[in-house]
Amino acid sequence: MFRYLFNKKKNRLNKYHWSLYNLNRFLNLQRILVVLFLIVLFSILRISDNRIKFGKYNYVFDRETILEIRSSHFYNITIAQSDSLRMLRFDMSSIQGVIHLKNPFIILLNYMRLQFLCLLWKSEPERILIIGLGAGILPKIFHYLSSNTLIDVVEIDSEIMNLAQKYFDFNENDHIRVYIEDGQHFIKRQPSNQYDVIIIDAFTVKNHVPHKLRTSRCIAEYLRTLKSTGLVIGNFFYEQEIRYRQIYKRALFKQIYRGIIQNNHILIGLNQQAKIFNQTELQLRARNLQQSKPLFDINWVDETKYIHIEYDDE
Repeated sequence: MFRYLFNKKKNRLNKYHWSLYNLNRFLNLQRILVVLFLIVLFSILRISDNRIKFGKYNYVFDRETILEIRSSHFYNITIAQSDSLRMLRFDMSSIQGVIHLKNPFIILLNYMRLQFLCLLWKSEPERILIIGLGAGILPKIFHYLSSNTLIDVVEIDSEIMNLAQKYFDFNENDHIRVYIEDGQHFIKRQPSNQYDVIIIDAFTVKNHVPHKLRTSRCIAEYLRTLKSTGLVIGNFFYEQEIRYRQIYKRALFKQIYRGIIQNNHILIGLNQQAKIFNQTELQLRARNLQQSKPLFDINWVDETKYIHIEYDDE
C-alpha cells in the first residue's frame, strides 16, 4: 500500500516535472519566436527607412553609389545611383531629379506627371518656358511628346547644366535652349504675349521657391509674357501651398487649379482667355491625350483625379 502511494506520488511528481519541462520549452520557443519577429520587424523598418519608392521602383540608399559631389556658388550638388535609378539632389537631401537609366522616359516623380497635364489645355504648345533645369527631365520629355515645341529653360547655376549633360543625357538642340541666368531677370527681358505655358520648378536648398520668383510682381510678369490663352504652373512643397495660392489669387488669374499629392502641390493658373474645364471635361481631354501622346507607365486619365478646381468660396 505504501509503495503504491509512493509510486503514485512519484508519478505525479514526474508528470509535474514533465509539465514544467514542456512549459519551459514552450516559453523558450516563444522567446525565440519573439526575438525572430523583432529582428524581422527591425529589418523591414530599417529597409523602409533607407529607401524611397517611386511608384514600383525603389531607390535603396544602402545600395547607393555616389558618382560625384560638386559645390557651386548656390548649392552642394550630389549625383548618386542605386541600381537603375540615378538621382540629383541638393545638400544630400533635396531631390531635384530622378531617372531610370534603362528607360529615361519613365516619369518617376509624381508632381512632374501633374506638370505635364498642361497638355490638357495645350496639346501642341508653340512655346514653353521652364524656370529651373534640375536633371533636365521636363524639357526632354516635353520635346519627346511635342517635337515642334520651342522650349526655353532658365537655370541660375551653370554647374546644374554641366551635371545634367554629364549624368542625365540632357542636351540642347534646335528646339531646346538653356539660358544660364536669374529667372526673374530673364522674364523681365521677354516680350509680351510669347509663351503658351510657363513652369516654375526652381528651389533653394531649403526646398523653397526663390523669393524673387514667387512675388506678386514676378507673377504679373509671367502673365505679361504669357499668351492670353496660356497657363502658369507652379510646383511647391505642401506646407507653402496656402501662402502661394493666395499670391496666385492676387495675380488675377482667370481660374486656379490645384494638383494635390503627397509632399508637393501644383498650382495651375489660367490666363484670361484660357478655357475652364470641369473634372469630366478634363477626363475626356485626358483620354484624347492618352491616344495621341502615350507615355510609358502613365495613364493620363488617372492623373486628372489629383487636379481640383479652386473655387472663390473656399
